[in-house]
Amino acid sequence: MTKYVIKRNGVKEKFDIEKIAHAMYKAYVSVGEEITFEECLNQAKFITKDLLANGPEISIEKIQDCVELYLMDSKKYETAKAYIKYREKQRLDRENPWSDNDERQDIILQKYLLDNENKREFIKRVSIKRPALEKILRHKEAIFGGRNLYAIGREGNITGSNCYVTEDPLDNLESIYKVDYQIARTYSYGGGQGMNLSNIRPKGAKVNNSSNTTPGVMVFAEKYSHTTLNTQQDNRRGALMLVLNVDHPDIIDFITTKLDLNKINGANISIALTDEFMKAVENDETWVMKFETPYEKIEKRVKARLLLELIAYSAHTMGDPGIMFIDKMNDYHFLSEYEDVKFTATNPCGEQPLMPHGSCNLGSINLNAFVKNAFTKDAFYDWERFDHVVEEMIFSLDDLLTLLGNRHALKEQRDHVKKYREVGLGVMGLADLALSMNLPYGSDEFLDFLDVLMKRMINEAAKATAINAKEKGAFPAFDYQKVSASRFYKTVISPEVDELIKKYGMRNSRLLSIAPTGSISNILGVSGGVEPFFQISYTRRIISLFEEEKKITVWEKTPLAMAKTLGIKPEELPEWTKITSQNLDFMDRANVQSVIQKYVDTAISSTFNVPNSATVQDVMDIYITAWHKNLKGATVFRDRCAKIGILSGINAETKDLNPGVPPKMHVEEAWINKVTNDKKEYVTHVVIEDAVYKPEKMEKELCPMCHSVLIKKQGCIQCSNALCDYEKCSI
Repeated sequence: MTKYVIKRNGVKEKFDIEKIAHAMYKAYVSVGEEITFEECLNQAKFITKDLLANGPEISIEKIQDCVELYLMDSKKYETAKAYIKYREKQRLDRENPWSDNDERQDIILQKYLLDNENKREFIKRVSIKRPALEKILRHKEAIFGGRNLYAIGREGNITGSNCYVTEDPLDNLESIYKVDYQIARTYSYGGGQGMNLSNIRPKGAKVNNSSNTTPGVMVFAEKYSHTTLNTQQDNRRGALMLVLNVDHPDIIDFITTKLDLNKINGANISIALTDEFMKAVENDETWVMKFETPYEKIEKRVKARLLLELIAYSAHTMGDPGIMFIDKMNDYHFLSEYEDVKFTATNPCGEQPLMPHGSCNLGSINLNAFVKNAFTKDAFYDWERFDHVVEEMIFSLDDLLTLLGNRHALKEQRDHVKKYREVGLGVMGLADLALSMNLPYGSDEFLDFLDVLMKRMINEAAKATAINAKEKGAFPAFDYQKVSASRFYKTVISPEVDELIKKYGMRNSRLLSIAPTGSISNILGVSGGVEPFFQISYTRRIISLFEEEKKITVWEKTPLAMAKTLGIKPEELPEWTKITSQNLDFMDRANVQSVIQKYVDTAISSTFNVPNSATVQDVMDIYITAWHKNLKGATVFRDRCAKIGILSGINAETKDLNPGVPPKMHVEEAWINKVTNDKKEYVTHVVIEDAVYKPEKMEKELCPMCHSVLIKKQGCIQCSNALCDYEKCSI
């Protein structure tokens, strides 16, 4: 007969003797008793023998009372005391969860609470009637993404998906304004949007209307940006990612647009780089940007390396644009062998390349929660509990797809979710884990541990989605032959998990996705995503009504806990514990992300935070290294870059002390009329003054002496051939 345990909340669970043995083992070990788990298991069987004989159901309170009595009768008083303390801690945790949160954490949590809701009620609400999930949330082992936390249990048109990707606007006004409506409608439900603009013809191209020529991509980019700024979402605006392919003729305008903070200030922007482009950079080849309309062919040529340098200069100066390696995004995921699946853009934070109308349903695991005996030589990882939490989170995220399935703004989005059932389970607390396990962030030992962890995570997630498919069915578009043929699947999925997927299918088409976790990681008190600590301590000024100004040093929670465990002041922590984004070598940072990306089927939202001293060449090196290490994208933000000074007002603390120098480059253009075959050629000089792009376009003229292209330099027309000394006045 199957036996059940009745939990305190009335939920029935199958009786598991090993759980009792584990609790006893922990109590024994905590007071220094030498005992094996097998011995604890035998004791647990003895304790529960009579209880099991009295019927199919046993209360958890009765079991724990019997364990206490057994320990006392066995004169194991210290162990009994430890077990009683454990019970009391569990009781307090149930009645007053997250009681150790500080003021900052509670302030951030406020935006997700219902009116008059306390922490206990919040956890109960967002655990969606899953007792196992409620326990996970109480123990800060994992949590849903912000939109889910906000949407669960609230009435109204509120999406649980953080972000979407819309259909890419086509090269006509009907499509362009249709997409404008779609993003506005999505914002009104609380979601963000991403799109690729590369279908729109470039500036100056002929059109068949009264305008004669098109204003180009940037006008419509600004249009979408304004829509984003003007659509409110419960006291905040929407989020937008605009992407342009590196071979689009308007790419230079797009790269440099964020140098002016008055432009496109309602969106993040990113450049879709191809493998072909990156090879052209390495080989110092010419890159061709091209577009064809019914009326003409447009080609623009530039040195690939100079184009990448321009991207690096803009990122170095203003933190935009980011880059995405679009071929790697399309090549490395479960659905890469589906002919109709193609990614052109990501959600606004970059962790989810998505099909048109796809959405990201997110949750994240706190990696630091599973470290036992933290900061000591006996530190170890609770793999069994980690596996359980991964499984439960995959089950729970899938439940949310059903629970909130009608909360998407567009029918296309609702239909897509039903067809593909995408989820995105990520991580947080990686920097904290490094300290707790005594593994310096970025070290070889840390990378080895991380490789084991991420391999385990993807296989446990895949196992969970297969088990779920057994009960509820696979996602409608599932095709084992195509999924198992993908490079990602063949690289990471174990034979054991493959057997389950082959037999039952996959409930979800996407599994892992690393989000920035800004708010939710702050609520749980750990570092965000896969980032190193930005800083482990900072100075806060305190000014009271009756006292003079004071300055106090505030430490991150985990370094502070480490110092307490080691019995030292935080300032005395060893140097390896003080690794931050400001002093970590970018190669070590890239190695960490590369290991993680190997096991993530979607992408990683992560920023290379670099010090003010970093150069434009350093930014280029990050891009090239990221491509070689198979990252799917890279965003670089330099401390105290010009953007910070402009936004805050330049002062001694924010002025950029290391401004970059823009590359000197020109673009050769050819515009070919498809009806008359007439060809017009131009040279555009890329001139950036005071961080503003001012293109100087002139008809292409060849040097009368050597027939190289003439270029404009300092008010004169000079030959581009360094061996030729021809020049003339441009006036």
